[in-house]
Amino acid sequence: MLGNYRVYDADAHVILAPAMWEDLAEKYVPRRPRPATFSDSGDMAAYTSGWLIEGRVEPHILGPGLQPANTPAWVVEGRHRDTHALMNPEGRVRELDQMGIDVQFLFPSTLYARMTADPGFEAAMFRAYNRFMGRQCRINSKRLKWAGLVPLREPLESIAALQEMIDLGASAVVVFGTARDKMLSDPSFTTFWDEFARTKLPLCVHMAASYPPFDEMVQTFLDAHALSMALPAQMAFVALVGQGMLDRYPDLRIGFMEFGAEWIFYMVGRMDHYLERDRMIQPRMLSNKLPSRSIRDYLKSGRIFMCGEMEDPLMKEEIALLGEDQLLYSSDYPHGEARENAAQNLLERKDVTETQKQKILYNNPVRFFGEP
Repeated sequence: MLGNYRVYDADAHVILAPAMWEDLAEKYVPRRPRPATFSDSGDMAAYTSGWLIEGRVEPHILGPGLQPANTPAWVVEGRHRDTHALMNPEGRVRELDQMGIDVQFLFPSTLYARMTADPGFEAAMFRAYNRFMGRQCRINSKRLKWAGLVPLREPLESIAALQEMIDLGASAVVVFGTARDKMLSDPSFTTFWDEFARTKLPLCVHMAASYPPFDEMVQTFLDAHALSMALPAQMAFVALVGQGMLDRYPDLRIGFMEFGAEWIFYMVGRMDHYLERDRMIQPRMLSNKLPSRSIRDYLKSGRIFMCGEMEDPLMKEEIALLGEDQLLYSSDYPHGEARENAAQNLLERKDVTETQKQKILYNNPVRFFGEP
């Protein structure tokens, strides 16, 4: 607890580490990511190493498609390497105690969004990650919760991965804003969504540079944070809300993680501005691709959740738009801009009520994920 407040961290991370592919299918073992250290890295700031994946180095920090993410050095040299990579779950729980966090929900490195263009290899990597998380979180499953990765681009593997992650103890499913160059509403994923709907698990859409065509436009970390890692939120919102999936799956609950919440004002205004006109002018055969209600109505339905920034000056307006039961607290721990004091920042605000603070810090994550 933090003072008198219970805290449920709705978005924290486990950084990439070789232990995550110990269960990789045998035929993919030679293709596993390998740690590589650069001998000439004096002008590369903190990025002195990278993961060698199919001839590429990720994260790369110079040239098109660059992005910030954890490097092998963080795992080998980092002061908290065992806890950040969840090699020491008990140590991670002790860190939660130090930060006043009762429960923490864990997500994978954003590098998983662009590990490979090969759907089969991607499926193998995702399922190996899920097995790793199932083992590590089982040690304290009340306080360490996790979301399983879904290999959407391999239909049979996606169904098998869903059942396996449930058996392993996953409390949610995580996807990125796109499945590489496919929208989340792509017809090839319908069989998976039908099966997923039966589980009643929440769906988490996590920030990542998941859409490869953005790569050529991105030259700096700011480009990455503002474009390639941020815009897939809007693509996912169109796919899941704007193309009728909330109508098709009435129990579907969606959380948008690490994108912030400010973007939702633009999307709601833009989509509602055109929705009725589009109903009138587009071919009738496409009518089932439009939502039956206004976008604002879906936000008020209690099924769309967002991890906002605790210092966001628009939080009061976000609460007014979403409702006070849909905003989630997150630390993003232990990423580079981890906000260990984010909960304290919320508690110090004067424009948010005490009831709203407790909802954001704990009650709302419980509504989304379920009781710990």
